[in-house]
Amino acid sequence: MAASVVSPSIGSSKVSVREIFVVRPSQPLNRSTIFLSNIDRTHGYFSRNLFFFRDNPGTQAVVEHLHKALSKLLVAYPGHAGRLVVNPVTNRLEIDCNSAGSLLAFATSHLSIHDASVDDFDDLFLSPAEARSLEDLPLLTVQVTHLGGDNGFAIAILNHHLLDDATSGIFFLLNLASISRGDCLYLAPNFDRTQLRARDPPKVDFEHREFTNVGGSRFAITPDSILAAEKSQREAPRKTRKTYHFSFHRLNELKKVVTHDGLVSRCSSFEALAALVWRAHARALESSSSAETLLKLHFVMDTRNILQPPLGSNFSGNGQFGVVAEMTWEDMCKLPLSHIVLCIQEARKMLTDEYMRSAIDYLELHPDHWHVAGNSQTKINTWPRLMSKAVELDLGWGKPARVEFPLDNRNSAITFFPFDANGNVDGFYVSVKLDPAPVAAFEEHIAALEKECENVISPLSTHPHNQ
Repeated sequence: MAASVVSPSIGSSKVSVREIFVVRPSQPLNRSTIFLSNIDRTHGYFSRNLFFFRDNPGTQAVVEHLHKALSKLLVAYPGHAGRLVVNPVTNRLEIDCNSAGSLLAFATSHLSIHDASVDDFDDLFLSPAEARSLEDLPLLTVQVTHLGGDNGFAIAILNHHLLDDATSGIFFLLNLASISRGDCLYLAPNFDRTQLRARDPPKVDFEHREFTNVGGSRFAITPDSILAAEKSQREAPRKTRKTYHFSFHRLNELKKVVTHDGLVSRCSSFEALAALVWRAHARALESSSSAETLLKLHFVMDTRNILQPPLGSNFSGNGQFGVVAEMTWEDMCKLPLSHIVLCIQEARKMLTDEYMRSAIDYLELHPDHWHVAGNSQTKINTWPRLMSKAVELDLGWGKPARVEFPLDNRNSAITFFPFDANGNVDGFYVSVKLDPAPVAAFEEHIAALEKECENVISPLSTHPHNQ
């Protein structure tokens, strides 16, 4: 491997980083750039993937093995080895595929797989928070930490959200695992964002009330905000999340309740669950609501098969887009759950190829606008079912004993996970972040809806691993 780029023994009292290596593509690549769409440009922060393994062949051996695998993989993912730059002609951020490299670290800790808590997660990731310029900011870091408490090890992958969304992110992980096992790519990535370019001139055909001026938030992307994002995330106040489990059986029962009155003939598990959670969340925040208050539900949809021609399943970038459903406070409280589901279904139907292109053009004209939920609004982030493949991710040492996707501390969205930290895949695991008083109110309303919907929900105890 290449020589380390930092001196040893940096880190926290629980985790010490011993060496950091630069990992570059294993073969020379033609220098190129990757255009960043108006959707990409709203994701100026890093996402996190954390895997714990019991069968340890030797952590140094793991580091060397991953170095070789990652170097091979970067040939297919030149953007992950590149750097962000500002195009001097367009004044837009783009990725310079200059093979500057990703970073790979070796660390040690006295923690064990079981003992590592949300308070320790930051130290298991190699932070680029000290970068002083975009040229210094790696878009991908990997840290391998030996866990002395039980001789296991953790692999923490920090990748910039400008590179990919959850769907293309899991394909990156599956490709890394495949290469690491000595196989070929699981799915060759496609970085072509032509379909996501704004028209010239931009043509806004819809009102787009879903967008708000977010200047100064984590969604407003500038070189300075990108450099400060990781530090801001680590310093943000941490609030405990609570997780509720909706099994497939209970989701099916919920869908029967929704379709019972005939208003909707069928609905998806997401639609039924989102309606239930939206109502409970809205009622928990009722102190600021009047009968005519317009409540909004923000949720995301994958546009890969909405845009025409389709982006394709192998599209590597940000292909998810926010949708907004609206309902008055009075209707939310008085109407059956089926009406809320119908409202969500109608919002989903709004997201067509024409609407998407209008939205992209709107963002071209209003680069500081994006989806931000207000005080009387609810935001749901549903992770694709494909993410459940993470619990089986075999890098050559068997499947992980524990999988975590630590959320941004500033993220207030209710998150639907397709699995839990122990690898259970049964329905949805709903992670809720609320202040103590609203949490109690939320649970009271969930309990009332439980009776209304024939015991379709089972609350779990506080689940810090989803933080």
